[in-house]
Amino acid sequence: MIINSQFLYGLLVMACFGGCKHEPSFDPYGPGLTERLNAYNNVQSNVNNGTPDLFIDFSAGINNAFKTSTVNSLLSECFNTILTDKFEVYKLGSNEVTPLPVTNTTQLGQEISNQSNYKDIWAPIQKAVEKITAADNDALLITDFEEWNDKTEVTNTAYLKLPFSKWLAKGKSIHFFIVDYKEGNVDKHIYFTIFNSTNILLSKLSPKLSPYSTRFDLSTSAYTLSTNYADPKSGGIYNNKNDLDLKKDQYIKGEWYEYYPLGLDWKNIADIHKEVPEEFSDIFRNLFIDLSNQDSYIFKAFEVQTFNATTDFTNFAKADYTLHNPPKTTKGKNGETKISDEEKDPLILECYNDDGSIKDACKYHPQTLKPLSNYFHLNQPLFDNTSKSDNKHIELGITFDFKFTPAEADTLLRINIVLTAATPNIDNLKLEKFKWVNGKGTPNIALYESIKNTLLELKPENKTIYTYYIKTL
Repeated sequence: MIINSQFLYGLLVMACFGGCKHEPSFDPYGPGLTERLNAYNNVQSNVNNGTPDLFIDFSAGINNAFKTSTVNSLLSECFNTILTDKFEVYKLGSNEVTPLPVTNTTQLGQEISNQSNYKDIWAPIQKAVEKITAADNDALLITDFEEWNDKTEVTNTAYLKLPFSKWLAKGKSIHFFIVDYKEGNVDKHIYFTIFNSTNILLSKLSPKLSPYSTRFDLSTSAYTLSTNYADPKSGGIYNNKNDLDLKKDQYIKGEWYEYYPLGLDWKNIADIHKEVPEEFSDIFRNLFIDLSNQDSYIFKAFEVQTFNATTDFTNFAKADYTLHNPPKTTKGKNGETKISDEEKDPLILECYNDDGSIKDACKYHPQTLKPLSNYFHLNQPLFDNTSKSDNKHIELGITFDFKFTPAEADTLLRINIVLTAATPNIDNLKLEKFKWVNGKGTPNIALYESIKNTLLELKPENKTIYTYYIKTL
């Protein structure tokens, strides 16, 4: 699904707000449920229509790096990999970011080899990064990150902290592939930096760059989730007898959520739990998280939060239905647009004005859901024990609370696994790769400070990483 869910929130309408005179003409859990849940769960699609961008530093100093065998080889690998698709190429030089009119790798290689392109040292790194982070496209930036301001080298100021933070706050990540080289007797670095939005560019270039570089992932979500279900149609329910009467043909597994329609009400589920607690100490298992990547953060604690989402999702579903089923319209005797007499859907008639426009009073407003007590919690011993054995394969199990007391009105429960504590890994030795001493003997820590301050500001706490929906009778 390509629709941005936050944008959708602004457009959707809520029918029957305050009561309806007619029965709804649709089922919130009926056709289109997968797409509806995708939007409701704030799942963003990895499909991006924007053209990826390539930004190349053409400052005089970096010309020496491009001549080294390793860097030159990696440039060729990158160009041959990414320029097979449509790409926009930009040149950084003379304090400007300008389009470079090339259409193939041969032309780009000629531009790299053309010594007249390296006129000065004024490559506007900050302008380039701001341009990248203002968009939502994948981008590759090749630079040494040496920024100059009024002919003075920026050596201490965290000049990229704001655009880095802006990009990560949008749920995206930045991946640095760092190659060491020498400029005379000075130790320097060149950075092949991927601004990752869709994972497409990263997946293409990472195998090419990783063997010859140090990789650092600047990300608030440098973890991966996976499932290992014996029966994919049964999901992660921790019982092989189907005592909960899962409607397997209606089960949905999204990218970051799962939907479980059960054929029982909560009273019966509570009774089963009491009768066979040994079989139902856990309700969900076989969800695993890889926490081995600690470049940016050390992820320390998770918890489970449960919400009654019944009313909120119903309102959202009505809004979604109304938006995608506009009324039939016709022209009145004076040429005005009006709802056709053929339109009979009571929900549509309730939510649209006579001229076919959506009523302002019907706009959808998401509720602030309050966590429920005595439902479910994280199986902490399982998490701790699997963490000790393999931090690449830690199990996130959800267990019944020992005071499990569900309410009959909880038709749809939303169960979130939430990251509650993460520590910026500012002691990571890889961060030394973002420092250097320039030709005058002055330490340059501006890029290091940009990354460190980004990590300190964007601590990913109280962040939902996975969701289970349970629908009962």
